[in-house]
Amino acid sequence: MRGFRRSVTVAAGAALLAVAAAACSSAPAPSSTPQAAGTASSSAAAQPQRGGTLQVLVSGTIATWDPQQMYVGPEAFFAQRTFARGLTAYGTGAHQRDIQADLATDTGRPADGGRTWSFTLRPGVTWQDGSAITCEDVRHGVARTFDRRTHVNGTNYASYLLAMPTAVTPEGVEKPVYAGPGDTAHQADFDRAVSCSGRTVTFRLRDPEPDFPHIVALPEFAPHKASADPKNDDKASYAVLSSGPYRLQGAWKVGQGGTFVRNEHWDRRTDPIRQAYPDTIKVSSGLGESTVIQRLLNQQDEDAYAVSWVQASPTLRNQAGTALQARLTFPYTGNVDYLAVNMRSKVMADPAVRKALALSTNRATYVTATGGEGAGTPTWSLLSPAVDPHSVDVPPGASVEGDPEAARRVLQQAGVRLPVRLRVVYARSVLGDKAYASLAAGWERAGFQVELTGVAPEEYYETIEKPTSVSSYDLFRGAWTPDWPSAGSVLPALFDPRINLDSSGPGQDVGYFSDDGVNALFDRADTTPEPKARESVWRQADRTIRDQGGYIALAATKALYLHGAGVTAYEDHQVGGIVDLATVAVR
Repeated sequence: MRGFRRSVTVAAGAALLAVAAAACSSAPAPSSTPQAAGTASSSAAAQPQRGGTLQVLVSGTIATWDPQQMYVGPEAFFAQRTFARGLTAYGTGAHQRDIQADLATDTGRPADGGRTWSFTLRPGVTWQDGSAITCEDVRHGVARTFDRRTHVNGTNYASYLLAMPTAVTPEGVEKPVYAGPGDTAHQADFDRAVSCSGRTVTFRLRDPEPDFPHIVALPEFAPHKASADPKNDDKASYAVLSSGPYRLQGAWKVGQGGTFVRNEHWDRRTDPIRQAYPDTIKVSSGLGESTVIQRLLNQQDEDAYAVSWVQASPTLRNQAGTALQARLTFPYTGNVDYLAVNMRSKVMADPAVRKALALSTNRATYVTATGGEGAGTPTWSLLSPAVDPHSVDVPPGASVEGDPEAARRVLQQAGVRLPVRLRVVYARSVLGDKAYASLAAGWERAGFQVELTGVAPEEYYETIEKPTSVSSYDLFRGAWTPDWPSAGSVLPALFDPRINLDSSGPGQDVGYFSDDGVNALFDRADTTPEPKARESVWRQADRTIRDQGGYIALAATKALYLHGAGVTAYEDHQVGGIVDLATVAVR
């Protein structure tokens, strides 16, 4: 079992609220048409050159540049590719899904069955002030994530993975007693869990974690120099002490942006991932989304050298001429829309009903309602293409339109009385309403009597995680984006009852799925060190959950990005989800 994970998965669910609010939002190769899943535009064919200024247009306000305060997303990936290196990082080009050594000399050395991991820093890696990046800097960065006064936004895997004493809070949440730097009473606990020997840092974990090389690639585990800690100044969360190829020139202006220039103390020989082609990266923030898209369409002056992670409307793909098509990409976002089946519902407790529901689900109309081909691809698995590139392949004998007639026969042969009442809850929006109406049409043809309940997006997760939800609904709308490209970041978080279900509610296992055989597969995957063998176990677990009707995957969602014609070597990253700042260049 994977330790005390409930508090972590709830935090992840909160981060996904934005995805739910959008209510079904929305191999690299050069091409003259927009690219999905590969995400290289035709500009990728140009030979990248060093120099020039890359413009980055950002809607809204950047929340922070503090690595430990960043959750997984565009801002974090921007930071990791420009100024916040980690022990490990994801590769480029054909190796985007591969975890690679970054500040460390390798991707980690396991011991004790995967309960202990050691990483050795490369010689010669430095901060922007020329001082060496040390093992103590790595320790200090991790220690900061335990300070619950300041660590309120980033991921918190260290707090439940590391082998440290815990206590149960009055709210019933198990947390480490160590409270971060300055907690001298419990410092020895942290010192045992994270220790240094020269340039080597060693992590001691509660349980085996074969995905740990992926987890230390999160900003949470980035090194942080103690002397650079914020001094109770709101502006300090935007202070940057760079370990990468760029440093912030001057102060960051909240709501306006800032300029990143070359870090003179970054040594290309110590960085196998970042090409750092532009001399300067100018970030303009505080813009409206429509303003960003219009500037990229017009590409006046310096906007011809601009990129953005603002998503354009999927309809733009169909309206674009040839020249504009060359500047569009539509990569997978990593998110998968799905339906969680209430296994405790009287209706859904019948395997024949679950089979008929899955069989009659029309993924094609769902994708059309949410924006069409540019917004997503029908899928049968919760494992996104970043986790399993074959997850969007149509299974043998399946149809993207579903088969309501065959589903009706399944119900009739099982002696189920028709119509079957089906109570469905989802996050309300214009697209959400259309998408779920389209699903309901297919289900009703199969013999279901569908009752749709749309909930305000900001109230949705609170609604479905209440203990009363189990008696109120049969089917729940879900959306999941993994924190790293592994089934270990998907399946246990959503379907392991041991870390989800308690008296306060279902956690992320909103359908109350519980199966001893599946739990055994989770445990086997955790103790299988060889990656290919572990992937095989995860696929078996995923297939078992699907075969039991635990969930119905709907679509692997896509984004539509636009960039200026002066940008070359443009490629969206399969894991980062946005343009790869490690390899992009300007003419």
